[in-house]
Amino acid sequence: MPRAARVKSRVERAALELFAANGVDGVSIAEIAAAAGVSQGALYRHHTSKEELAWSLFSTAYLRTGAELDRIRASQAEFEPAVTAMVAHFCALFDSDPALFRFMLITQHGFLPRIPSGSRTPVDAVSDLVSDAVAKNRLKPVDPASGAAVIMGVILQSATFHIYGRLSGPLGARAPALARAAVAAVAALAE
Repeated sequence: MPRAARVKSRVERAALELFAANGVDGVSIAEIAAAAGVSQGALYRHHTSKEELAWSLFSTAYLRTGAELDRIRASQAEFEPAVTAMVAHFCALFDSDPALFRFMLITQHGFLPRIPSGSRTPVDAVSDLVSDAVAKNRLKPVDPASGAAVIMGVILQSATFHIYGRLSGPLGARAPALARAAVAAVAALAE
């Protein structure tokens, strides 16, 4: 990997870790540069501002996750296996990169309104999964957004409990139970 790419990668990793822990507003350019072991000038060669860096990290990860969930949705014909695969995907992301998970899905930074209209997000993929299940009569009628909210809520609240030490061990070990809870919560919406 060329030196410039290594520097950019270190800057982005340091920023992600700091943003996840402290929020975008709670981090300075100087702190990011120090954590990455680079000068502020080197940081600015890759990103024009802290906000641009944060936006780039968020939008890239968020839209990539939406595409990954869309692929899961397309590969699973049935609702429950698709929910199980999506929950497992989220849990694996949390276990492999908790800072990215936290920054992308838990940290309140105000970037969601900047996602371009028509972009495929994780919420879109999960909502469409619920909508597909209703259309195929595999799920009683339920508002797709509400269904997505409870599916993602099961995951996000469990991740939050991990972050704050109320749960321990890998989140992936809990994925099957979380998927069952998510499916049951969606079904309960239709009752």
